[in-house]
Amino acid sequence: MPHMKRILIYFILMLGLLLPLGFAAPRLKIEPLAKQIATDQSVILKIRLEWPQTEDPYEVNCLEPKLENLTLENQNQSQETGATVSQTFLYEFRPLKAGTAVIYPFEISYRKTETEPWIPLLVPEQKIKVVSNLPLKATLICLGIVAGLSAAAFAGIKLWGFFKNQTAAKNVPPPAPKQRVYAKAEESIATFTSPNSKGKLAHWSNQLRTVIVTYYDVSSKTATNAEVLSFLKAKGLPTGEWNEISRLFGQLTEMQFSQQDIPAYDLDRMQKTLLQYVKGKIIIGNSNS
Repeated sequence: MPHMKRILIYFILMLGLLLPLGFAAPRLKIEPLAKQIATDQSVILKIRLEWPQTEDPYEVNCLEPKLENLTLENQNQSQETGATVSQTFLYEFRPLKAGTAVIYPFEISYRKTETEPWIPLLVPEQKIKVVSNLPLKATLICLGIVAGLSAAAFAGIKLWGFFKNQTAAKNVPPPAPKQRVYAKAEESIATFTSPNSKGKLAHWSNQLRTVIVTYYDVSSKTATNAEVLSFLKAKGLPTGEWNEISRLFGQLTEMQFSQQDIPAYDLDRMQKTLLQYVKGKIIIGNSNS
């Protein structure tokens, strides 16, 4: 009998030691989303992270998810403490149009101290069907009106457009040499491919420098970025324009010589910024011609 008591006491002690360990790591809970919403409705994603109150506090970092056919309207977080600590994240999304909306997988990370690595928890992909809030009958009437007007006007518009294009083609002057440079640079930035992101960034930097050298009539066509900036400053370029060029050169150089891999999102954003800048020069050049 004493032997059985010792076994029972040992079992209770081990259970007391091991049971907290089973609940030490925060647990992720996700409330199910509505499967279907109307275009004028919003949808709320509620995520909760829970851990025992006996645990030390956790630092939690929740990233903003990548979205398709949705826009993030509001984001809040709150914490409740009882026997269990509950950290809640609320995301309110609004659909952009009818169709399928997607919240792509994203991570919530936690750690106890700044010296510890972040431990990620994956929030899985969420899909929502978005339907139009217009009644079917009203939609069909609108479509019928649009179709009727389109059919009535189609022949006349097409004929008018044909003659207009013929006249415009005869009157269009040949593109200026600078415009050819801008157009070639725009196409090259948009279509250049490389398995190496650093090579792509170097190519974009060369194309940007070519546009700037051409637009501002820099005397040396082989000037470096620093030499181009010095030339433009000596030329008395307005501060706003000089700062914009310096910022673009700086961002490209920083990304090109970064020791870390450049995320695809940052590359895409840099490409769009460069294309916008080059297109601006094309528009200004056309207005001056």
